[in-house]
Amino acid sequence: MTGNGRHRILTRIATLAICNLTLLALTAVPSAAQAVWGMSTAAVPDAPGFEGYWLYRLNIEWDTTGLGGHSMSHVSFFLELGVCDCACDEGVVTFDSVAGTGVGLDGCELEFLGLYECRGDPSFPDDTPTVKYEHLENGCEPDEAGTATLCFYSRFGPGDPRVHPGSLGIKAGTITEVGDITGVLPLCECGSPVEQATWSLVKSLYR
Repeated sequence: MTGNGRHRILTRIATLAICNLTLLALTAVPSAAQAVWGMSTAAVPDAPGFEGYWLYRLNIEWDTTGLGGHSMSHVSFFLELGVCDCACDEGVVTFDSVAGTGVGLDGCELEFLGLYECRGDPSFPDDTPTVKYEHLENGCEPDEAGTATLCFYSRFGPGDPRVHPGSLGIKAGTITEVGDITGVLPLCECGSPVEQATWSLVKSLYR
């Protein structure tokens, strides 16, 4: 990695630390019309094997009581990458085997599978790269209203925190709706993978 590349990463870390303080002052407040909303944060993961990745965590809420009585089918997070030549490259986004958990009917624990649709979620008209979460069929079903924490890893670093209108999508039955997320989204960064040694330095600074 060049000196400029390392400087850019360290500058991003310092900026993100400041932005995270700003994020604490932001609150995800849904409008009356929204069926899904939430907050997103980014951190350098501690898990081995994810050197060069960022861990994104989404804390979401949904309420589909106004969508024909259907419970949540799946949730989509639209990445707003714009024109990004490497959006479909292998390894741009990856997940743990269980990509998230939430509260289901009667308080049971929902588990979610993470999918990356680099050409968009077919359930929505926009073809932007999308991180999609489907609940696992493990005997726990989502309620019409609930909460979940959903995660994914990406080689794309985060931008500044702000409100992103319409960046969350939810499907209930055949109905789809969009809502806002407050926080950070990945930025398209088409370049060489970050060296492990540099990320060890980044981790120490970020902690």
